[in-house]
Amino acid sequence: MANSKAREINERFFDAYTLFDERLCEKFHVDEDGVKHYLAKMKEAVVEAREALPEWDATFNRLMALRKRYNTLKEGGAAFNDFQGKDEDVVWMQVFTEKLEAEADPLAKYSKLSFTYKTRNKGFWEKVKEFFGK
Repeated sequence: MANSKAREINERFFDAYTLFDERLCEKFHVDEDGVKHYLAKMKEAVVEAREALPEWDATFNRLMALRKRYNTLKEGGAAFNDFQGKDEDVVWMQVFTEKLEAEADPLAKYSKLSFTYKTRNKGFWEKVKEFFGK
């Protein structure tokens, strides 16, 4: 009984993640691994984004955990009958998809903010190199 329940949960998660990843692929116009692309975009953001958007770190950590769980199941690192997590991951992905569509996800919010340090000031040596033509 427990194995079949874990299998159902993992299958629901696997299917939901596949759809979630496809949605992110469409959003960013990439062929595969949309979650990885979203995480890469988050890594490119300035440090101030973490302070300005309270959900930034939680979203990043959750996406990392979801991707790890999916890859473990996909690559056979764990059997579908083994306990991997709860259905709350599926619900979280559904809510996050709604945020994507409403442009209320962390990256969309980040793109609407202006930071004083969004572009880093050049250091002394960078200015010297630029002055002398690199």
